[in-house]
Amino acid sequence: MKKKLLFFGYNMEMGGAERALLNVINVLIKYYEIDLILIEAKGELLKELPASVNVIQIKNNLLSYVLFRYIPFFRKRKINKLTAKRYDVACAFMEGRAATWLIDMKQDCYKIAWIHNDVLEFDIGISEREIKNTYSKLDMIYVVSIHSKNSFIKKYNIDEEKVKVIYNLIDEEDILKKADLVKIKKDKFTFINVSKMRKQKRHDRLLKCAYNLKKQGYKFNLWLVGAGPLEDEVKDLIKKLELEDVVTLWGLKENPYPYIKAADYFVMSSDHEGYPLSLLESLLLKTPVVSTDVSGAKEILHNDKYGFICDIDEDALTNQMKYVLDNKCDNIKNNLKKYKGNNESIIKELLKIFKVTN
Repeated sequence: MKKKLLFFGYNMEMGGAERALLNVINVLIKYYEIDLILIEAKGELLKELPASVNVIQIKNNLLSYVLFRYIPFFRKRKINKLTAKRYDVACAFMEGRAATWLIDMKQDCYKIAWIHNDVLEFDIGISEREIKNTYSKLDMIYVVSIHSKNSFIKKYNIDEEKVKVIYNLIDEEDILKKADLVKIKKDKFTFINVSKMRKQKRHDRLLKCAYNLKKQGYKFNLWLVGAGPLEDEVKDLIKKLELEDVVTLWGLKENPYPYIKAADYFVMSSDHEGYPLSLLESLLLKTPVVSTDVSGAKEILHNDKYGFICDIDEDALTNQMKYVLDNKCDNIKNNLKKYKGNNESIIKELLKIFKVTN
């Protein structure tokens, strides 16, 4: 009989942490009977979960959800009702409130949590007091980059022995296969950004960089793949800056990989990240990267081996994009030819973390 594993999350929309969760589940499904508790059972990635995963939704009606969200007594009662089954391991794969649900559970199973962001830059949604009280009670905490680990320990004074780094997993075989399903054509040098249109991704910064380059006479395309709450603002800024001839909005793509493969450079303009999977995917597809100096970028790019890292501001990003337009950067392209992913070692570590192997 398989052991039982519980994951807590929020939804399965198209985000980096959600994709990482899907990839971890795909590794562990051979060894565990898995339950996945979500606030809402929605999102593009939901249909990609293995059929045997039991998805449980918290938000079934508005009144009970309001009580659950704002009154600890109702929250704890709901969590214990949902987790009446005996689990061997329980994991909060998202930061913040999901970790408190682990503490709400009465049963004494092995409890672990993930941190996907740089907490010095990103509010994980619960008070500092609650964070310290919650995470200090867990068996282990896993953080997706060295930079993010250091930020987490520094901000919350958590015992360093309980905090370890494990890089996020991508499905390398699936990405390579999907990248060849469609042939995308381009007519000039092309930058691409694939991300949810929300504040931290700073599409406004990227569009202003494109405006600066256009004004200087450069000929190029900028492809934006994704959607999100700031989509209308992005469209308005494209019009305001008169970039309709430069920028192509592709919308949300369940398979963005042909676009990444076709582009000349992936460009990340974010204010902060944890361990950006889109950079890993780009390297796997042999597309070099220009990135702001967010958490995880140096670890993924090995400083400047597979791309370029610049300061987190408009001028620095403009100048770095200008540099790759002006130069062939053959050393970067040659390094990428030899690039191989890191899945094998990450999977070995995951099997240890979830007690499949020693």
